[in-house]
Amino acid sequence: MAVTVLLAVPACGGEVTEPNPPAAPTTTRLVEAAVDPATPEGVAVVALREIYTWNPTTEQPGSSVQRAREWLGPTMIRMLDSSVGTTDTPKPSLRWADWARAKAQVRAFAFASGEPAPPSADPAVAQYKIGIEQTVVYPDGRTEELPPSTVIATVVRTPLGWRLDAFR
Repeated sequence: MAVTVLLAVPACGGEVTEPNPPAAPTTTRLVEAAVDPATPEGVAVVALREIYTWNPTTEQPGSSVQRAREWLGPTMIRMLDSSVGTTDTPKPSLRWADWARAKAQVRAFAFASGEPAPPSADPAVAQYKIGIEQTVVYPDGRTEELPPSTVIATVVRTPLGWRLDAFR
């Protein structure tokens, strides 16, 4: 008994196309690259990632800025140490209490934008546009993307290196 096998072979120079090519990623985050916190741009990314990562179960709103203290410049340190405290820190969502009850965490991904920020005349001061994406992660593995945001980060050169001194 003979068995015949038919193979579909494209003609020379032809292309094979997939009937349903995979969709392109919809996020600006394609790869989480390592960030060098010794650079002005890198310290802005590292500090803002820490500031926008929230643990509502174990922290109060504004605690994330305290966690980022090692990356902060003199203006932000004075703000933290003053009685004003967290007035200029990112405003956590009204959902903070809901996330705490659900034992959820809000994880942040920060990245330097390709768009130039306003230039500075002082070589010890630099500004960068930093994109921030936040994801709420629930204990059961469910995730929820929050609306992305962009801030202008001002970093200053200090005796300890570059530090985030303001963002808006």
